[in-house]
Amino acid sequence: MTLYPSIPAYRFEAGKYQETEEKLLTEAALQIKINHRPYTVTMRTPGSEAWLTTGLLFTEGIITGMNDILSLQETMGANGLVQSIDIGLPEEIVTKKHIFNRSIASSSSCGICGKTELCDIEIPTGVLATGELTMDLIPSLFEQLRTHQILFDQTGGSHAAGIFNSEGLLLSAQEDIGRHNAVDKAIGELLTQQTLEQARILCVSGRISYEIVAKCVQAGIPFLLSVSAPSSLAVETCQQKGITLIAFCRNDRATVYTHTERVKTSTLI
Repeated sequence: MTLYPSIPAYRFEAGKYQETEEKLLTEAALQIKINHRPYTVTMRTPGSEAWLTTGLLFTEGIITGMNDILSLQETMGANGLVQSIDIGLPEEIVTKKHIFNRSIASSSSCGICGKTELCDIEIPTGVLATGELTMDLIPSLFEQLRTHQILFDQTGGSHAAGIFNSEGLLLSAQEDIGRHNAVDKAIGELLTQQTLEQARILCVSGRISYEIVAKCVQAGIPFLLSVSAPSSLAVETCQQKGITLIAFCRNDRATVYTHTERVKTSTLI
């Protein structure tokens, strides 16, 4: 199965219909198991399944690092895509945490849809806020991320997440049909490579909601940037947890919502 199958369509433009071939971004289910027991099913764009799973377990606070993972086994489906991943964890982790307090399915648009208890969506930690961000650096961050949005160029249907160090060097760029999946893939890549401690800036292509902030906090990333809008709970959580939130980063503009003292520029927009 290709990531972007083509289908016939009709495009309406300048008052005329035109036959066309439109490429679609593949969306497929991935079952995640822990110690052979079903944990969740998430809808995602195929690719980087190990990073997605590792990032998801990390941002949900189930694992604290790669040392917690005893094994990782992928199962292929008849379509040639990874159908499921089985993660082996120490039994004390499984017993201690409410690992299976999650319904069996979550959509590609929401990372907390499968939660069953209010306590499951609380963020237990905050970010040690250090360092500064220069507004002049922001355009180059999104320019770098944009050059890696191959799926978006082909289909227009993917979200992107990029993680940078304090100098603006791109550490990871990932795409997925789900906003939170792209973030999990990027965090999972750095976690696997044991370079997550270098992460200082997270840039996302979509709106900033609570679950994106939660992942940022879990990863210890102090700056969260987006081209789109934040939700009220996202702003509130960033303020409480020590995240500098900057949204509407486009056309040489940006709006700083929290911890403006860490953003250096002649004029705050």
